[in-house]
Amino acid sequence: MRPTSAVTIHDAVSPLEVNAFGGLISEYVAWCRERYKNDPWLIEMAFSYQGLDEELLKLTELYGPPNGRMLIAEDAYEVLGGVAYKRVDARTCEMKRMFVRTTANGRGLGRMLCKAIMQAAAKDGFDVMRLDTSREMVEAIGLYKSFGFKEVAPFIEYPERMRPMMIFMERSLSDIG
Repeated sequence: MRPTSAVTIHDAVSPLEVNAFGGLISEYVAWCRERYKNDPWLIEMAFSYQGLDEELLKLTELYGPPNGRMLIAEDAYEVLGGVAYKRVDARTCEMKRMFVRTTANGRGLGRMLCKAIMQAAAKDGFDVMRLDTSREMVEAIGLYKSFGFKEVAPFIEYPERMRPMMIFMERSLSDIG
């Protein structure tokens, strides 16, 4: 593993940082298209169902305070990854758009971002964090499980064809300091 001492994780608040977070989401979509090139319908259906185009136009509204937070990981002003959460209700939030650029793999950034977003949500008063991901994202699922996320019943109604491909997880934030 390469050193992470120069990496900082902070809120994306300025227009430049929010645009960088949006750029990461676009890179994530391209990465998913490549990873699932044998099942392109899955990516197109997932992101169109989630309203990705509209999401990219409303990042601050969806993921900015008081509805959530966007975090970015930087090293010498290079954005390497990001993650967000959005408010579901007064006690529950949902982790969204965790992504680390492939050029930054092996630095533990996914672990750092996951921990940071859980700490931010706990500090902001949330009791539960949930997420959904594809069953094929075994690396992400392993990371989430290592942080204590457990599989739960679906909390989003995806189209019938997608349902077998999705996994839903959640975790209490009561022990996050």
